[in-house]
Amino acid sequence: MGTQLQLYNSLFHNNPDAVYIIDMHGNLTGVNAAGEELLGYSAPELLRMKMWELIAPVPQPDKERLVSLLKEGVRKNIPYRLRHRDGRYLEISISSFPIFHNGEIVCRYSIAKDVTRQKQTEEALLFMQENFRLISENIMDLILIVDLNGHITYASPSIQSVLGLSASHILLRHFSVLIQPEQRQAASLDFQKMIVDKIPLEAEYSYRHPDGRMLIFEFKGTPDIGADGHVKNTVIVARDITERRHSEELLRYSDKLSALGELAAGIAHEIRNPLTSLKGFLQLMESEPATNQQYVQIMLSEIERISSITSELLLMAKPQTQRYAPNDLLPLLHSVIKLLAPQALLKNVNIVTEFPSATSLIPCEEYQIKQVFINIIKNGMEAMPSGGTLSIAVVEDDQNVLVRVTDQGHGIPEELLPRLGELFYSTKETGTGLGLLVSSKIIRDHGGTLEITSKLGKGTTVMITLPKAVQS
Repeated sequence: MGTQLQLYNSLFHNNPDAVYIIDMHGNLTGVNAAGEELLGYSAPELLRMKMWELIAPVPQPDKERLVSLLKEGVRKNIPYRLRHRDGRYLEISISSFPIFHNGEIVCRYSIAKDVTRQKQTEEALLFMQENFRLISENIMDLILIVDLNGHITYASPSIQSVLGLSASHILLRHFSVLIQPEQRQAASLDFQKMIVDKIPLEAEYSYRHPDGRMLIFEFKGTPDIGADGHVKNTVIVARDITERRHSEELLRYSDKLSALGELAAGIAHEIRNPLTSLKGFLQLMESEPATNQQYVQIMLSEIERISSITSELLLMAKPQTQRYAPNDLLPLLHSVIKLLAPQALLKNVNIVTEFPSATSLIPCEEYQIKQVFINIIKNGMEAMPSGGTLSIAVVEDDQNVLVRVTDQGHGIPEELLPRLGELFYSTKETGTGLGLLVSSKIIRDHGGTLEITSKLGKGTTVMITLPKAVQS
């Protein structure tokens, strides 16, 4: 019995956890050194106190309930907030079990652990998780967690609003499903380099939205490196920069037009006056009997061509006063087709139209829109020197009217398409590029778009979209 008592006292006093003995009236009858250190009170102070004096007053401890708990003959694991001597409160987890004597409970042996820091850590973690949830659900950037094999293990809810896909649709799939097929191999190589070299990834990739829009994304990847120095997974943040790129393109286009305007004004001023004199003298020579009329006609024709180019240059150089009025698109197209019909006949080109019975009105400057269609249709005919079919179709939706002009020419290489519309760049030997540049400017000024697609050996399609007139 003496040996058991010594063992008990040794376990009690040398226990690294705080130990308190409480009788059936709530009095503290025993405390070890760890128990003193935990609450900041000395053993004599604690032995004069009741258990509820140490429990946080909010909510007020129910003394009767606490006494009833003391008398229960089962082990208890209960969280408490205990007051330290300095006034602060500690989060405590207490494991309490009854001590019996002659079959009756005489006291309880309670082991207390300070879980304040653990609880603070848990609360901080919950707070961080909640903040991350709020950020990931409301931010428009795409946040992805990608494993070492390139498979997506987490996708932020913004996937739905930005890409038109549900997060569940892309989970466990390779991240390259979010990238255009022609860019996937390069993206996979960039991803592997990030993992092998343990360096951040910065790249731009494109994505075709289910509604047909082409979006441009800035990808920033970061490898998650563990304590062992190995990459565990990667975090990728993708931002939609489509509008930014379009704005930059518009700015470049504006700078190009500004430079072109200065150049055009100078060229037009320098050559227009001499042209007038040359044309006048040629017209005088035309009345002379000895003059070779064939040469005169050739020279007059070339002067007219130069004059036409200067007029187009001036159109680019001089801001035009726009007088937009609602116009029916179909009569405009019919008049242009009628005007170009003789040229089409000479070039063996068959113009096929696919027009609705009627279209909505468009706000436009009639002469300028006619000029655009003349340029586009003439380009289509010239792309077919051996003849062919030129198709012109008109469709409309709730907001816009689309005109699609398709030829059966040799087509344009894909890498050259972005250069179309540049000054003095043309796929025609004698072309200046001004016609398409002027047409693009006119369509932009009308709030529309001009898009060109082409396939080698199959032909080229020009799509012009113009907004409908607002119904009053």
